[in-house]
Amino acid sequence: MTQSTLTGAISGILSDTRVLICRPEPAASELASALASMGAECKILPTLAISPLEISPADRQKIMNLDQYQHVIVTSQHAAKLGLEHIDEYWPQFPAEQNWFAMGRKTAKHLDAADINLISPDKDLSSETLLLQTKLKQVKSQKVLILKGAEGRDLLQQQLEKQGALVDTIELYQRRCPEYDTAHIQKSVQAYEPNYIIALSGETLLNLLSLSKQANISLASYSFILSSQRVANIALEQGIRSNIIPDNLMPIDIIRCIAKVKRTKQHDAG
Repeated sequence: MTQSTLTGAISGILSDTRVLICRPEPAASELASALASMGAECKILPTLAISPLEISPADRQKIMNLDQYQHVIVTSQHAAKLGLEHIDEYWPQFPAEQNWFAMGRKTAKHLDAADINLISPDKDLSSETLLLQTKLKQVKSQKVLILKGAEGRDLLQQQLEKQGALVDTIELYQRRCPEYDTAHIQKSVQAYEPNYIIALSGETLLNLLSLSKQANISLASYSFILSSQRVANIALEQGIRSNIIPDNLMPIDIIRCIAKVKRTKQHDAG
C-alpha cells in the first residue's frame, strides 16, 4: 500500500457515517470539521447555547484579590476564556506560587498561554477525578477560587469545603436551550437519521430530549456518544440503551471511538 493510499484509507475511516453534533458553538463546528476530514457526514444541532454574564461587584473584587487564593479551578473552556479576559483587566502578571487546575484538555489549551502554574490533565476530568489531585487533598484553611458557569454542579465546592477549604466561585456564563421550530428538529433528527448523536453533557442531552419530545420524536433507537457514565445514566433513565463513552473528549478521541464501534459492528456482521 502506497503512502497516498494509506492516507486515503485513514481519511475515510468514518465514510458512510452520519453524525449529529449537539455541542454548543464553536465546539460543534470544530468537531464537525475533524469528523468530516475522516469521511463522516455531519449535521450540527446545538442544544446548548453559552451566554456571557456580567459579573457582580463582589465577583470583580474576587478577581482583584486573586493573589489571596492558593488554588484556582477552571471548569470549562468557556470559563477559561471569559475568566482570563476579566483577570487581564486587573493583573498584567499573574500571582506567583498559585496552582491552577483545568478540568479538561480544551480548558487547559485556553489557559496554556497564561503565565501560570497550570496543572494540566492528560485526560478530561470529572469533578470527582479532579478532587483526587494531590494538591487538592490537603486544603484545610486554604483559599480556592472556582471559575464556572451558572447552575453548574456544586460538587467541587461542597467537597472542598468539607475538607476545610475556603471556597469562592465566580459564575461567568449561563447555559440555555436554543429555540428551534418543530420542522427543524424533525429535519435534523428524524429525516437525517444519524448513525451517532454526540451530546457531551447532561444538559445537552436533556435539552435534546426535550426538543425531540416537542417534535414528537423518540430517541430510544439512536446510538449516542456521551461524555461520562453519569450522563449515560441519564440516557438510560430516558430509555436510551445504546450509549458509548470515549476515553477522552478531544476530536481525535471521538474519531477513534466511532471508528472502533464501526469495526466491531462490521466484524459482528461478517
